[in-house]
Amino acid sequence: MKRKLLAFLLLGLLAITTAMAQNKTITGRVVGADDGLPLPGVSVRVKGGTAGTSTGTDGNYSLTVPSNATILSFTYIGYVTKDVNIGSSNSVDARLVADAAQLSEVVVIGYGVQSKALSTQAVSTVSAAAFKNVPMTSPQQLLQGQAAGVQMTNSSGVLGAASSIRIRGASSISGGGQPLFVVDGVPLNDGSYSSAQGGGSGLNPLLNINANDIESMTVLKDAAAVGIYGSRGSNGVVLIKTKSGSLNKKTAVSFDYFTGVSEPTSLLKYMTADEFRGFVNDSRTARGLAAATFPTESFDWVDAVVQTGKTNSYNLSAAGGDSKTRFFVGGNFNKESGFTIGNDLARLSGRFNFDHNISENIKVGVNYNLSRANSDRVGVENNTFAPLTSSYLQLPYTTPYDANNNFKNTGFIQNVLAIEALNINDFNLQRSTGNAFAEFRILKDFKFKTDFGIDNIQTEGKSRNVNLFVPGGTGFKDNQKDYKWLSTNTLDYNKVLNNHTFGGLLGYSYETSRDDYMAVGGSGFASDRLPNVGSASTPTTTFASGTEWALESQFARLSYNFKNKYLFQGLGRRDGSSRFGENQKFGLFYALSAGWIVSEESFLKDSEVINNLKFTASYGTSGNDRIGNFSYQELFGGGVGADYNGSAGLIPTQVPNADLSWEETAQFDVGVTTTLFNVFDIEANYYIKRTNRLLAAVPYPYTTGYTSATINVGEMDNTGVDLLLTSRNINKPNFNWTTSLNIGFVKNEVKSLPVNKDPEGRDFLVGSAAQRAIVGESLNTFYMVRYKGINPATGDAEWLTKDGAATTTYSPNNRVVVGSAIPDFTGGFTNNLSYKGVDLNVFFNFAYGNKVLIDGLRFTENVNTGGFNKSTDLLNYWKNAGDNAFAPRLSSPTAANFQQLSTLQLQDGSYLRLKTASLGYTIPPSLISKSKILTNARIYVLGQNLITVMNKDFRGPDPEVSANGGSNLILGESFFALPQARTLTFGINLGF
Repeated sequence: MKRKLLAFLLLGLLAITTAMAQNKTITGRVVGADDGLPLPGVSVRVKGGTAGTSTGTDGNYSLTVPSNATILSFTYIGYVTKDVNIGSSNSVDARLVADAAQLSEVVVIGYGVQSKALSTQAVSTVSAAAFKNVPMTSPQQLLQGQAAGVQMTNSSGVLGAASSIRIRGASSISGGGQPLFVVDGVPLNDGSYSSAQGGGSGLNPLLNINANDIESMTVLKDAAAVGIYGSRGSNGVVLIKTKSGSLNKKTAVSFDYFTGVSEPTSLLKYMTADEFRGFVNDSRTARGLAAATFPTESFDWVDAVVQTGKTNSYNLSAAGGDSKTRFFVGGNFNKESGFTIGNDLARLSGRFNFDHNISENIKVGVNYNLSRANSDRVGVENNTFAPLTSSYLQLPYTTPYDANNNFKNTGFIQNVLAIEALNINDFNLQRSTGNAFAEFRILKDFKFKTDFGIDNIQTEGKSRNVNLFVPGGTGFKDNQKDYKWLSTNTLDYNKVLNNHTFGGLLGYSYETSRDDYMAVGGSGFASDRLPNVGSASTPTTTFASGTEWALESQFARLSYNFKNKYLFQGLGRRDGSSRFGENQKFGLFYALSAGWIVSEESFLKDSEVINNLKFTASYGTSGNDRIGNFSYQELFGGGVGADYNGSAGLIPTQVPNADLSWEETAQFDVGVTTTLFNVFDIEANYYIKRTNRLLAAVPYPYTTGYTSATINVGEMDNTGVDLLLTSRNINKPNFNWTTSLNIGFVKNEVKSLPVNKDPEGRDFLVGSAAQRAIVGESLNTFYMVRYKGINPATGDAEWLTKDGAATTTYSPNNRVVVGSAIPDFTGGFTNNLSYKGVDLNVFFNFAYGNKVLIDGLRFTENVNTGGFNKSTDLLNYWKNAGDNAFAPRLSSPTAANFQQLSTLQLQDGSYLRLKTASLGYTIPPSLISKSKILTNARIYVLGQNLITVMNKDFRGPDPEVSANGGSNLILGESFFALPQARTLTFGINLGF
């Protein structure tokens, strides 16, 4: 028996030895062909055999193969499969090329990157190719019409003013409504700067970022994507990745220049001096008054303040790298004057991005941007001192000069030509943003990263009014500093075990910001030639304040996929904010998501119709803490009004609320991504968002001594669908044509609010005189009196009562719901064509189903008041029975109320706009090579806002307007806001 057992063991050992002699071990590394970065989870198999493995997080693999194996096949979702001959080598490396047909790009996510094909998150990415050579004041403009579910409305044509951006609808009432912007891992400050320097929304938070430095902008939309940012994710997150060099690539230098001109897309109608004099006297005569005597002069104020806008931009950059180092350095100078006087902006910025592999296990890097923006402005547009506003309202027989050709004071409607020429109103902003980081590979599957970032903002505003407008003159100067620093530490884990891929992330971050503000003012200057406040004889303003906040966070993310087909992810974040009461400082947020790549199943793997099919689902929560820094504390105020019989004192100014806590948004999302016939890429997502514990400033009875207090109250829903369709119509060596369409549908509904009943018994909060949030309606519901029209028989203006009956009596008590400022859907439509060296891009954006209030019409369509110029529409007034007139008969009692706030000023805000159209030509390489200097050259011409299709009865200058900027409660309202600019730009791109 023992002999038989020994013989059996000897035979087994011989068999194993023989088998081992017939096998060999192959090692290697798999990287991306475009950037040289390692690819984890790549399937490595012997072609025609059974042996296989997967690459680790560093892209390395080790595989035992039969000695007669000849070919290794490398397969990775989103990349073209590559076969490599083994030959006699024991080392086989591979460089995989991304396959655009499989929607394979790597997308930036919170604290990392991820293959889009393996992602369970709902994100939209706008790459640099989508906005190459598009002149713009701010990168925010890149999002308009480019990402489904993102509604962006330019606040106006004021240079540098912030836009209104909503991702999947509004998620807050009083808390911050804008998305969180994160640049290279640094969340930007989003305070209100320059609120008195044009536009109702203050300064654009991305004003100081050069669009040429951006590699991609990724919009995080669902809970699986935004949840990793916890308390600040409820309004969505926009991740901005700036450019870097490439390993083992020769330094490439690029120079870009463009110059252009601009004009307003449209202007309001206004009377000439003769028309005004005739209309006013006709009105006086009709009312039994004596005709007035007017000056005989005339002046076209609108023509005087509207000019040809000009822009010039210079951009120089260099990028490259060796085997261990990558770098990108760029500089930009941009100078732009708008199409009205007093709307000028100059910006200088520089960027330096650098990373270096000290060893295989240690990497360090720096991303840094320094910029300065200088603005010269006359005044904000939401008052009568702005150039275009004043020019509409200024009496057309008033001239800006006296008999000696000197500027004169024109009274209440100020002489804006003199203001621009004589006064000073400058605003300067300096910003430095960046981070320094170090990465350490710990063991084989762990990577530790420590990151230190800053976002430092300094502003300086300076104004000086000369003696012409204020006796003795006035001066004002303010400075603001908002300095933020943050520290982020993460531990990343990735492990591939055959068909199982595991990922993990643990992180801790701490950030804090200090905001200081100082202002001084004075009056009484000995001479207009003394510009500084220190020369004033009488101080009028001395003010200083300071505030700070801090946020401490711990977060984690776990992911798992099996065979690159079944995907799972879970994440959580705990945030502690100094903005909340002692009882509720910490909030916990989470998200769970899953995906199934059906096209990897055997029954679809060889399909010629469905090339890619993925289903995803997610549910999770995110929060919002963007309220005042001390909204939970009991505050007291001193100074004037707090004194007691002339002695200094304090008065309570804010109600304490120790239970003030996080606003929370829960979101459910299901999505499908597919590619059909290797031609059509389709993405569709359906979502439900519910925000509860809304942060709202609730009015208090005056008897309490307080006006309002911020509390958690109310709920709001957003339900919608995001659709993206891309079609590769033609893909030939010399001819390519691609079409892309994205649409975002959203329905917003307020579910509950504090008890503040309207006449119909519904709870509501007031946003403006025309707009409010009402339970059962949208957050931005217009609540107005309905205007019926001019009665053809009588010439009287008529409105509707609440019950719908016609009446000649205007009353605010007849207000009803008349529409919403939130569009039913928004989107964009793009066509890209290239033939040999010629390229053509045409991009439309659109919005449908919303209302906009052109509030300035209440001034220009005032029949009886002669203090302002008027719209030429008033010349179409009722004269005879049967007339279908715009305005009432001049003697009608209703003429006195014709301009009252009603749906007469409410317009259909739907539009389709040819946003950009560009035509370029790239000089053939065969010609460029002869220069011995240039590596590429392209010239182009580009137009913006060329054509706008809108309702034929629209009476405003622009349907795309929201002059209150980022306000949550007020959307789509305008008071003489500047329209968008129509521009024509010529440019050149050179490579060295």
